[in-house]
Amino acid sequence: MKKVIGIDIGGTKISFGIMDERGNLLKNIVKPTQSNREDIIESILTNIRELNDGDIAAIGISTAGFIDTIQGKILFAGNINGWTGFHLKKSLENLINIPVFVANDANMAALAEKWIGNAKEFDNFIMLTMGTGLGGAIYDKRIGFWEGATYQGGELGHIIMYPEGRLCTCNQRGCAEKYIAGSALSLNYEELTGKNLTGYEIIERLGVDENAKKALEKLSRDLALYISTIKNIFDPEGVVIGGGFSETSKYWLNSTIENYLKICNRPGDMKIVIGKFLNDAGVIGACRYAFLKLEENNG
Repeated sequence: MKKVIGIDIGGTKISFGIMDERGNLLKNIVKPTQSNREDIIESILTNIRELNDGDIAAIGISTAGFIDTIQGKILFAGNINGWTGFHLKKSLENLINIPVFVANDANMAALAEKWIGNAKEFDNFIMLTMGTGLGGAIYDKRIGFWEGATYQGGELGHIIMYPEGRLCTCNQRGCAEKYIAGSALSLNYEELTGKNLTGYEIIERLGVDENAKKALEKLSRDLALYISTIKNIFDPEGVVIGGGFSETSKYWLNSTIENYLKICNRPGDMKIVIGKFLNDAGVIGACRYAFLKLEENNG
């Protein structure tokens, strides 16, 4: 039975998994993300060797940024030194002699949810990945994933919510990801108190800290505003929210839906749901992508 390795390269960690053709994730390894390209490549090679039992047909890689999926080249990525312009597919294939396929991380999370997750029943949906930043994917069964003319399609984290607002890593001001993410919760709290806490630390203080409540209320309302815009632009059947921050959804999902229903002019019956796989979606999607590319190339 064929097996593939999936790799999900995030801002703080890299997940590695090996999967068989039935979709069983046989083994999973998580390592911290290094700060530069050379160390990341070394980590990838080390863990591929550990997972490779001699029966690996391909490797799928999920990573942030604008990804030329044909060349497997990272056109732009702001989170890793030396990542922009890097031919990841070609570089790895020269070193390991196994087919490598590279795609955007939010698209891979959406692929996992569409395949065996909470987007299975949707013919068209939006995927949001809330973590350190805000990733986005746009899926329609008639066209697949919307990559755009220069592979920048679906960069929903960089819709400008507040003109001249907070400075984003992309050098725009007021981007959605500066208001909707775990890091955005930290910014909300810091503006209220002057204290710099992580999103999870703020969540833990909700019962004893009024400013923690206010910071989360702002994030929830901003997310509702944002989803209202998503509804009016794309009219999807559903919005699926994943990423690390989605693990805290019990504290903000209901209020987000309530705000959305008040704000949106025609909310309809669009569903807002949390992804099934949370932080594992990227590696599952990368495995699935590797199998699909093998079928495409052999078909």
